[in-house]
Amino acid sequence: MFDITVIIAAWQADPTIDRSVDSALCQLDVSKQVVVIDDASHDGLKDRLSTRTDIELEALRVNGGPAAARNRGLDVARGTWVAVLDADDTMEPHRLRRMIDQAERQNADVILGNFRRVDEAGQPVDVQPFLDPRRVKHDEPVSMEKYVGRNQVRPNAPSLGYLKPIFRRSFLEAKGLRYNTELRNGEDCHLIFAFLAAGARVFIAPEPDYLYTVRSGSISHRANPEHISALINADKEFVNQFTGQLSSQVKRLFQSRDRALSQLILTERAMQFLKNRQVGDAISLLIRNPLVTGRVTRQLCESLTKRVDRQLKR
Repeated sequence: MFDITVIIAAWQADPTIDRSVDSALCQLDVSKQVVVIDDASHDGLKDRLSTRTDIELEALRVNGGPAAARNRGLDVARGTWVAVLDADDTMEPHRLRRMIDQAERQNADVILGNFRRVDEAGQPVDVQPFLDPRRVKHDEPVSMEKYVGRNQVRPNAPSLGYLKPIFRRSFLEAKGLRYNTELRNGEDCHLIFAFLAAGARVFIAPEPDYLYTVRSGSISHRANPEHISALINADKEFVNQFTGQLSSQVKRLFQSRDRALSQLILTERAMQFLKNRQVGDAISLLIRNPLVTGRVTRQLCESLTKRVDRQLKR
């Protein structure tokens, strides 16, 4: 039995995996099991990791996405707690001990960890962490109303679904909880929905000690419309499954969230039209869906700003 199992789902992560693994192994004052799941990579990742004796390596034959990979990690987890770590991210050395201590004090089943964005050299990208630690009510349980309300896909409104959790494995096993393998993004968020529906006590850790890596090669974040559609479907299935125990407020929040996700799909389609120089198609889409215009404008401004920044750094 370990204090905590760290699950690292990895696909095509050969350049970054050692750094992520090392940050898990360097966690202080905890006994840890580090499990890496190779999600059918073909970049040499499996060969690199097969020489390490300080981790447990699981290899999937078919790429299933992060949810499927993490589920495989859960199958072999032996920790009292479970943490997830992305294969290009890292953690500060005291993170897991600090989160476990908070969880034990509050009799929590889930702790959502704050983070800060860093570049590939580990330097902060933003002035402030994702959540302002001074404004986090760490001793206040997160309700379903708050969690769904803070996952509304609004510009400049931090979504709690981005917070990386640790969760009590005994609760997860007792309730039969697993990641939704239909999802290629938002899988952590939906697992927390399931925890809350099962009666879990959920809290937020204010310290931004998870380091989320922003890759320099990306002009702006692009969401795959198919992945967003899967998220909309998962939302509807969740509401249908638990409709008898969800408040009317939560149901309204899910309706609002699904409208925002639908607009995000249209935004991505418009951006793809513009990328392909199909300006007429983009204009036609925006005329039919005027509420999307603001999102597209923000995306274009973001892309332009990043292009200029890259030019200035050369």
